[in-house]
Amino acid sequence: MHHLHPSAEAIRHAVQQQRAYLIDSTARLVAAPSFSGAETSACEAMEALLQAQGLATEHLPMDSESLRNHPLFSCPCNPDNNRYNLLAIHQPPSGISQGRKLLFNGHLDVVPTGPAEMWAQPPFAPYEQDGWLYGRGAGDMKGGLACALTALQTLKTMGLQPASLVGINAVVDEEDTGNGTLASLGALHQARLKARYEAFDTVLIPEPFGETVMAAQIGVCWLTVKITGRPTHVAYMNQGLNPIEAGIQIMQVLKQAQDDLNRPENRHPAFAHVAQPININLGKIEGGEWHSSVPCTCTLGIRASFYPDRDADEAVQWFSQLIRQAAQRINPALHIEIDHRGFKAPGCVYDLEAPAMQALQQAHADMHGAAPRHLACTATTDGRHFRLSTPWAVTNYGPIARNIHGIDEAVDIASMLRVTETFVRYIIDQCKVVPLERNARPD
Repeated sequence: MHHLHPSAEAIRHAVQQQRAYLIDSTARLVAAPSFSGAETSACEAMEALLQAQGLATEHLPMDSESLRNHPLFSCPCNPDNNRYNLLAIHQPPSGISQGRKLLFNGHLDVVPTGPAEMWAQPPFAPYEQDGWLYGRGAGDMKGGLACALTALQTLKTMGLQPASLVGINAVVDEEDTGNGTLASLGALHQARLKARYEAFDTVLIPEPFGETVMAAQIGVCWLTVKITGRPTHVAYMNQGLNPIEAGIQIMQVLKQAQDDLNRPENRHPAFAHVAQPININLGKIEGGEWHSSVPCTCTLGIRASFYPDRDADEAVQWFSQLIRQAAQRINPALHIEIDHRGFKAPGCVYDLEAPAMQALQQAHADMHGAAPRHLACTATTDGRHFRLSTPWAVTNYGPIARNIHGIDEAVDIASMLRVTETFVRYIIDQCKVVPLERNARPD
């Protein structure tokens, strides 16, 4: 039937008709503050959007203890506190099962905003301006999740529904550990949901990487380094041992390691053409008690990255040893404690030659006239969990965003519409579609 294979122009028109829905969905999610560890308000907003589409939802609880022995587990930064991931699955009509079984996976948690007075408007008061939708989380990555919602909504308005399983999994804890997606996979492994786990074969993660298809991502670890020195009155500072000054010197050693790892001869092949694939960031520093005292302690919050061919545990130990050796050279009397809470995430290389990934690239080309660019990403995403622990085809593909993790974060509305068009084309071509029952069509 012709209407089961709509043209690119018909898809573009149908998606454009859903622009208001796309913006409203994103805005509802952005307006629900959801820092890592406190995501429930966003989960509730997402659940309302899913249920409004007639999708049954299921809470997949965070259970860090059950994941502790998993090789992709990261030591939590926050207690579980009855938090949950949110799964919704479109079931095809009875007796029909065609095409790929697709799961959209995305995170609802966001990073801190920084000083609210630096934002043009409050960070959780979303607004549209000059084709961009602003607010913390608009880009990373509530706008991408809204694209998945809008793709399903668009199909409904076209009188169509997927002829196979299509799921949306909205997770917590991505920004500091990735344990939310890991918990979802753990729940899907359990007997009562195992049939669903075995049914999926493709995962799309709509992270905001500018309509590129992710080819590889870097590994990431967090280290919290507490340096204890010897306090004294500043008048006798030569008798003291300043841990803040030692921390500055330790960071200089780490920056030299960063430069060495970024030398062309040391790069992983997937990152050969990336200018600076390895980044070691001092994201937080605390220390000192009094202007006129040599301080007692200094604490450094460090994010370090490493190549996909490196074991995460080995990388953590290597960076830890580098820090201890630097402290020993500075002064053997320094006391160093290293806490490994937060990311311990291996990198990975995606198989973009897999048929499902070739099909995604073709869907993009069909809708936008050219193949998407490939990205070797210098950050980590939840894609590693699927790539390293399931047989499913997976990559990241999402809209253009700017200032993610920064001030005045925003997502490009035209780009969200283009991503939604690609998703609709992909579902039609790969998951297949059948007519929507007349009484289920939206007004």
